[in-house]
Amino acid sequence: MSETTRRQSIPLRLLVARALTPVVMFAIAELVQLIQHGVSGFHRATLLNGLVYLIGVSGILGATGHLLRPDVLARWIGWPPGSPFQWEVGVAYLGWGVLGVMCPVYGRGFWVATIIMASIFLRGAAVAYVKQMILARNLTPANAGAVFAADVVVPIFLIGLYLTYSGPD
Repeated sequence: MSETTRRQSIPLRLLVARALTPVVMFAIAELVQLIQHGVSGFHRATLLNGLVYLIGVSGILGATGHLLRPDVLARWIGWPPGSPFQWEVGVAYLGWGVLGVMCPVYGRGFWVATIIMASIFLRGAAVAYVKQMILARNLTPANAGAVFAADVVVPIFLIGLYLTYSGPD
């Protein structure tokens, strides 16, 4: 593998790791829950695991790219580097990421507020990605890949879990 090819594949591997890490952590937490407690309390645990990993960890990881490596991330997404909006997007990611990891400490009102905030952001990002796919034919993995899929699926999953949960806080 040439040095150029290796350097080009590193961003893609990092992007895949950033997109899959919260999903893998969520799956491990679900498995641990099942092994330790069986199905008892599984719905609540799944909701909280989703909030912590699919919102919290995902948001914090998303923030790191936008805040620490904004130009690199912009190139991966297929956007021009140097945009001051990277900072704003990074801080928004960080904000809802912190909300997600705080969810186990607080009750249902906090959970639904976190789901609403993250869902609005994720759905807005998904719309922006679709516009880029259609108007700019931007089909880079960072624009039309796993991150886009998560922006669509995670809100539906968490809203569904929340609406069907009837247990204690």
